[in-house]
Amino acid sequence: MILLAGIALIGLLTSSVSGHVPVAPEPGETLDTAVEIVNPTKSWVVYSDLHEGEEPHYFRFQINEGERIRLTLMIPINQDPSEFRPAMALMGPGLTNEGVAPSYLETPESGGVVIVQSGTPHPEYEGFTPTSFYAMADVDISAAKTGTYFLAVFEPSSGGRFALALGYIESFSLDEWILVPFSVMIIHQWNGQSLLFIISPFVATTIVGLAYLLMKRQDLRGRNSLSTWLVVTGGLMFIASGMAMLLQMVVAISTVPANAQVVVTTAFAMIPLLLGVATLRIALRENWELDSSALMKLLILGAVAPFAWAGLLIGPVLVVIPSLIILLIRRQRQSDT
Repeated sequence: MILLAGIALIGLLTSSVSGHVPVAPEPGETLDTAVEIVNPTKSWVVYSDLHEGEEPHYFRFQINEGERIRLTLMIPINQDPSEFRPAMALMGPGLTNEGVAPSYLETPESGGVVIVQSGTPHPEYEGFTPTSFYAMADVDISAAKTGTYFLAVFEPSSGGRFALALGYIESFSLDEWILVPFSVMIIHQWNGQSLLFIISPFVATTIVGLAYLLMKRQDLRGRNSLSTWLVVTGGLMFIASGMAMLLQMVVAISTVPANAQVVVTTAFAMIPLLLGVATLRIALRENWELDSSALMKLLILGAVAPFAWAGLLIGPVLVVIPSLIILLIRRQRQSDT
């Protein structure tokens, strides 16, 4: 039942929850070196920083007439929005000039320039990551003409970190989805957390879990089964992923008002927790290595785990490899007899 519930939750959330693909490119500091956004209608979030005032970062994208141009500018929640107020300049064919472009801003030879200043900062919680931020500025228009558009993010007096959300179609490739936990680490670092703090729940949960099992389960102390300890460690890493997500949710909502996306985060955190519990229930049984059904279940759990962001890929490997080796050896012995 736990296995089925985990798989069902994955199917439900991956089909209904929206999210942006996080990227952290090298900054484009001139129009000629502008960062290329390959698919501007797909939801991306670029995490970067302005080194100092009057040093814009440039992006470019191709878009067709009538397609939606969707842009949102954000800064970390630990940055003072009264001191760092980045602006956007959207430049391209068919645009009518709006606002005054600063002298240090490079502009294309043709097309209009629309300056979008930061407005009232809105503290928000995003449940997919999870993280918090200030939403500073927003653009939502249709492209007047087909062509190349440029976008610049700039601040006249100071540097600071910013995030730029582009597009509106939420979609992930297979590798983008599986690698989300690692991309999220970049987001949390962008938001001021140290890498040590980010990975501490994974390490602490795994170590404390192993210590607890050694103290409470006398039958485990005498086991010399490497496969058991590998699978148990993998299961604990699944649980650690859920605990890490819940910790990040608590950190985020301690700085901004909670919203309905807390439910999204909780649901995503429950999936690796369920997978971890199901894995431990099998691996803690005596002689589970002799049960073909148990081995198959572990293989399924390990295969599902990367899609549920459980175990940072290490956990699934610790569960799948021993189970697969044991299963293959057993089948080889059966065929020999």
